[in-house]
Amino acid sequence: MLSFFGVGEIYRNGYRVEHVVKFFDGELAVARKDDQRFYLQSAMLQKQAPSRAIQQYRTLHHPLVLPYDEVYTEERSIVFIRPYEAIHPLREVISSREVDEDQVVEWGRQLLSLEIELKSKPMPMYLLLDPRNIGLNDQDELRVLFCGLEQITAQSRTLDWGSFFFSLLSGQYLEEPLDKMPADFPCSKPMSRLIQRSLKKQSPESVLSQIDAYKKKQKQGGGFFDFLFGSTKEETKPRPKKVEAQAAKEQPVPKQQKDEELSPVTETPAAPADNREEQEQLYRKLEEERLEQLRLEFERRQEELLRKQREELERKQQELLEKQRQEFEQKERELLAKQKEEFKQRITEPEEQESWEREQEEKERLEQEKKEQERLEQERLEQEKKEQERLEEEKCKREEAERARQEEERRAWEQRERERIEKEQEDRVQAELEKLKQERLEWEKKRQELERKEEELKERLQKEFEVLAQKLLEKQEEEFRRRQEEMLKAQRELLESKTKERLEKQREELEQTSKRYLITPQHTKPRASLFDLLPKDHQLKGKPQSEAEPTPPAEEQPEQVDPQPPVAEAKQEKEKRGSEEKASLRQEKLERESQEQDQLALQFEEYMKQMMGDES
Repeated sequence: MLSFFGVGEIYRNGYRVEHVVKFFDGELAVARKDDQRFYLQSAMLQKQAPSRAIQQYRTLHHPLVLPYDEVYTEERSIVFIRPYEAIHPLREVISSREVDEDQVVEWGRQLLSLEIELKSKPMPMYLLLDPRNIGLNDQDELRVLFCGLEQITAQSRTLDWGSFFFSLLSGQYLEEPLDKMPADFPCSKPMSRLIQRSLKKQSPESVLSQIDAYKKKQKQGGGFFDFLFGSTKEETKPRPKKVEAQAAKEQPVPKQQKDEELSPVTETPAAPADNREEQEQLYRKLEEERLEQLRLEFERRQEELLRKQREELERKQQELLEKQRQEFEQKERELLAKQKEEFKQRITEPEEQESWEREQEEKERLEQEKKEQERLEQERLEQEKKEQERLEEEKCKREEAERARQEEERRAWEQRERERIEKEQEDRVQAELEKLKQERLEWEKKRQELERKEEELKERLQKEFEVLAQKLLEKQEEEFRRRQEEMLKAQRELLESKTKERLEKQREELEQTSKRYLITPQHTKPRASLFDLLPKDHQLKGKPQSEAEPTPPAEEQPEQVDPQPPVAEAKQEKEKRGSEEKASLRQEKLERESQEQDQLALQFEEYMKQMMGDES
């Protein structure tokens, strides 16, 4: 199994581990952080825990369950961080003293209410019924260490409710559930029925109904002797020494002492290899001393318990004898008074009556003297008893003082050993820190070298980028000029073709118009051309004086419609269309230039992003 915690190591955010023990399929450790102590608990997982399972653990609040401050998931395991509280496992409690039936039933009721709440969660949970998992704090309140998640945590249930009740009452630790309760087990009939009906049952509701039936039977029970002498269930009786020692050896949970230090038997220090044998001998010696201390404590508690039982029995006997004596004296007085009256009635002579009275007075005097002697004897016995109790109490105090002195010496020796071990661990940690410091300096040098190379690479890439950008700009500029020239050429060709078409069309219209006014072939007007569209003075300038046509006489000229208006109108329309085409061409040119510039800017930005991405 993978070990998460080692003594002296730091887990996660500064939790320095002090003690570690194996706890079911995981580990339980006690750690310190900022002068506070915490439990670190690991448990195996069947599958990876989802985030809502971790959130459910963090929000689980119940009086019996230690709160979960932090929950971490490791490889195939889950780790809980919980506040420290001194807990005595029930396995230790039942091995040191006998637990009465009412106490077991009350514990069972509290644990059943907890399991009902766990099963009602969005992700159902379960309670691990094991005396090692459940304990008592210093106020004798129940505390639960582990609660699992159904189909997520790997730890399975060990006992059912009936086997758990039997284990608490008998003081025996069970590794497997019972099939049937032993017939010779000493307990009341209602308790026997409760255990038998709770075997092999996991439903908390059915077990609660059996507990309610037990309560009803208890209210109906009780007899004359219970009323007279009182019930002995509340008196705790010690277990045999063999059971006490075995429970102390198998103790799985760290035990809290008065100085809030754990027992050395639960420590697993990570000592060096050369000191391991010495440490094992030390721990064996500490274990023997601890067992001896437990034996002495057990004997002291046994003597104290026997003394209390003896005193209680003597007190009840004295009360019973005193009550019987008073009843006897009362009856005797009544009988004597009755006999006296009867005898007085029988005696008739005064002399006999006086003699009888004197005899009666003498008897009463003797009886009073006898009672006085008995009273003095009783007082003497009381004084002797008190003196004996005082001597026993002084002896107990001396023994207690001696045990306290031995305990103080043992603690001082343990403190010195702990300080020595801590000093060794601190030296080892300092050496590790020095080593880490050297490694950090080496890594710092490597990091600076990498940063220098990164700067050089960045500068080289920047230069290459500038060269590529310049080439790209030149190429795009050349491409722009080429496209512009092609566009202007296409526009000129288009304009010339459209102009020729319009002129041809105008010439045809003019020819059609002039045919209606011609009389003879001599008067046929030559075809119109581009030269005809020019003004007259330009036409005359362009021709020699000899080539100018003579003006026919006025009488020979036919009457014809002046063609000047259609030509002027065509010229104006031509100029108008030419200006509109120029404006539209200029606008299209500007729009194309703007689009090309935007596209060029987008390409430049994408190139810059790619370069920056490669650098990062």
